[in-house]
Amino acid sequence: MTSTYATPGEVRGNEWQAPLSSAAVRANAVALGPLVRAEADRCESEARLSGTLMRAFRDAGLFQMGFPASRGGLEMPLADQLAVVTEIACHDAGAGWNVAVLNASGYYAGRLGQAAYDELYPTRDLPTGGSFHPPGRAEIVDGGYLVSGRWDWGSGTPTAEHVVGGCLVYRDGEPVRRADGRQILLGVWLPRAAVRHTGNWQALGIRGSGSGSYEIAEPVFVPETHVFDREAPPDPDADPLNKHVGLLFFPLTGVCLGLAQHVVALTLDAVRTRCRGEVSKLDTATKQQLGQAASETDLVYRGIEEVARRADEAIFTPGRVLDPVEEARLRVANSQAGETLRRVLDLCVDLYGSRYIYQSDPLERVIRDAWGALAHFGAKKFHWAGYAEELLGAAS
Repeated sequence: MTSTYATPGEVRGNEWQAPLSSAAVRANAVALGPLVRAEADRCESEARLSGTLMRAFRDAGLFQMGFPASRGGLEMPLADQLAVVTEIACHDAGAGWNVAVLNASGYYAGRLGQAAYDELYPTRDLPTGGSFHPPGRAEIVDGGYLVSGRWDWGSGTPTAEHVVGGCLVYRDGEPVRRADGRQILLGVWLPRAAVRHTGNWQALGIRGSGSGSYEIAEPVFVPETHVFDREAPPDPDADPLNKHVGLLFFPLTGVCLGLAQHVVALTLDAVRTRCRGEVSKLDTATKQQLGQAASETDLVYRGIEEVARRADEAIFTPGRVLDPVEEARLRVANSQAGETLRRVLDLCVDLYGSRYIYQSDPLERVIRDAWGALAHFGAKKFHWAGYAEELLGAAS
């Protein structure tokens, strides 16, 4: 696909730092705040990331965080990636969602062979989105696969340069299975021109995520070099961010965290305005409730940041992979962030007042976006049960 977006350095002059380090990308995320807020209505109405934000995010390096250092990439620690997504989501959750999912570009690209990598990623600012649910179909043929399917929850794919789809593998119409009996599931780089977006993303919230369905109705050929094993076991010899296939989903936790921060910030402003700056005149119940919301938001971020930091210590250690408890801890981080967001919403809406019922009120969209984020599979409470199983197994 020929890029319709700007090359690095073209957007907004020298406003962003060159994305050559984690620190630069984090600073760029902070600097992008006003633009994210200014584009929020457009993202909402178009149900996708706006062209202006796509250009700015590419220019600022927000889609380069996961590229391996072995191929010249930033290979940013998970804690830094979390910070970037949280920062953007604090201004607009749909934009933050796009950063989180399109940041998968580097993780996906890192699993390609060198020739395919050079072909698909001549530069590292090419965002890649995709979905694995429901899986499509990949029939083995000479040199590759015939691929077709319809994928839901295709966040970021309307504006992505590359689109990936999860596909179950078949040979002569029969499922191809692993030694344990499971059918092989691949991540497949789909021919961009063959992908059709259905335009069915009319959602309650997170509209700017562009999470509608896409499809390839008639089978198309994909070379065998343009796939990766979606369920590959942990590899201690891989690049740090590719030691575990599931690591790419962790930064999405920043969306719930950013939303909680946004709710608290709007409520603080509303209460401050109502008391006309005379904080001493606020009743104790109001102060306690607001303090609880703010402290829970801050503490859960710091706790999840520490989970990410410990995971970074493990995966950036040569020959080391996460143990099962460490993996499970990363998976439940989003559930914990979601539960905190639920409590913060409950605490803050009464303090805020009733104006959030109006579409013109800034909290109205944040509430809708929060419920959209909480509908995501990763935010569900049942992930805690899996964490308990790993803890029980580790102790036995």
